[in-house]
Amino acid sequence: MRDLIKESINNLDAALELRKIVLNKIRNRKLKESDIIEILDAIDDLSLEEIIKLGSNFRKFPLGCDLVDIAIGPCASNLSMLELLENCILADYIGYPIHICAYAIADIAEKEGIETIELFKKIIENVEVPIDIDHFGQYGPMRFPKEITHCYGECYFKGYFRGCPRKRIHKRLIEKEKKERFVEDYIRLASTVCVNVVEEQGAEEHAAPIEEMEIVANLAKKYGKGLEGIFHVGDGYDDLIEGINACLKLDVDVFVIEGACFNRAKDKLKAFAKAVAISRILVKGGVVATNGAYENECRIALRAGLNTIITGFPYNHHGYMCGYSPGTAKRGNFGLRRVMRIIKEEIKDLNVKLADKNINKAIAMGNNFLKDKIYPYTLGSFFLGDAHWRAVKESKLMKYKPEKTIDDIKEDKLGLIGGRYIAWAIAEKAEEVYISDRDPWVEKATVKVLNENGINAYPCNGDDREALRYKGYITTFIPELALKIYKKLKEYNNIELLI
Repeated sequence: MRDLIKESINNLDAALELRKIVLNKIRNRKLKESDIIEILDAIDDLSLEEIIKLGSNFRKFPLGCDLVDIAIGPCASNLSMLELLENCILADYIGYPIHICAYAIADIAEKEGIETIELFKKIIENVEVPIDIDHFGQYGPMRFPKEITHCYGECYFKGYFRGCPRKRIHKRLIEKEKKERFVEDYIRLASTVCVNVVEEQGAEEHAAPIEEMEIVANLAKKYGKGLEGIFHVGDGYDDLIEGINACLKLDVDVFVIEGACFNRAKDKLKAFAKAVAISRILVKGGVVATNGAYENECRIALRAGLNTIITGFPYNHHGYMCGYSPGTAKRGNFGLRRVMRIIKEEIKDLNVKLADKNINKAIAMGNNFLKDKIYPYTLGSFFLGDAHWRAVKESKLMKYKPEKTIDDIKEDKLGLIGGRYIAWAIAEKAEEVYISDRDPWVEKATVKVLNENGINAYPCNGDDREALRYKGYITTFIPELALKIYKKLKEYNNIELLI
């Protein structure tokens, strides 16, 4: 794999081949720690510029997810229920997924004199976007003393690494946790669940035991929910191997990288970029996030292939964990606006889109169109869709439905305008398909994947008219884009929208 990694810097075909090899190993549970070491050693030999290009390549469709997203933490233990709900409503209106710190939900519910699950249901009643739950253990929401829930973030502010500088993490109020009666209800209602594997990286004082995280992971799998695995950069080598290996054993869909004060490598920026790049290659669900990164790490990570930054409203601890620097990262920061600015500045020269509610609605309609043919459904070696699709599938956004479903496609020979996952699923039903996409790589990769799986697919080199020799479908569910294409091609009587 070392040679393929070097080739993948300048050759997307090599990257596609490497991703195929990795996915086959992951799906068959045959990817070993020695594979992780081989890939990391190969990346270690690269310059920072080469690592950035490598990671960015593996973000491209269908190697990974090419959306950039923001997940928002709306809750903190000292907020009122009304303030929490208002934060959730604002996050939902913007269209970003919500990252719920379960301990804060429990603390707020306790103040209000209601069951914690009732407050969680109130949040769900008020939003459509996917909801991710974190700080969740075998008994339900983790519970912490006030010295933790109201901490000003000394480790991030000062740049400490080894756990909590006051030796108070991981201090839990286990007896309170054991009183929770609705453990599985949380999982059933959520879209995705986070587990933290840093104990496996030597940070026993900062996370729950891996055996407990395994219980939570199994519950998420039981209910078909997406699973995110959090690990830290650490020394940039051994710690990365241990963290990624633990995530792969738990079969997580999304890798979440923590840097900032948990990045103690000598060359911190290169180590963070390296963590993103290896995650891009190895992550099952194609999505790589960060829950803790100083501003310079956020910027280098976005260039190197990052998908998601977790941030938060004031007093939520994610409000300071991303986008700030030592001396400015502290509780009370409104991280969302800072992260939005950083992303806007960094992606303007990248071939990626910042997700919003319209894009998430389009993914929801795509899910409804495909029915059960979404991640972790596969076409040969590759997943059809990614972890974002699964998260949307488990949200109230699914109320948005297109006019047709995959079952309505009956033709044997088709022209498909757009070469992404919707086209893959339609092509499976046909004998012959002609693919046109304005992105030459998307068209080429789609035809290659389809042909490798016994489907007669032919490229049209971005010429939509060439695709319309037979009945044609516009495969995007983004309304303005679909209508723009339709207006351009409406002179052809054999073209249809799916929305």
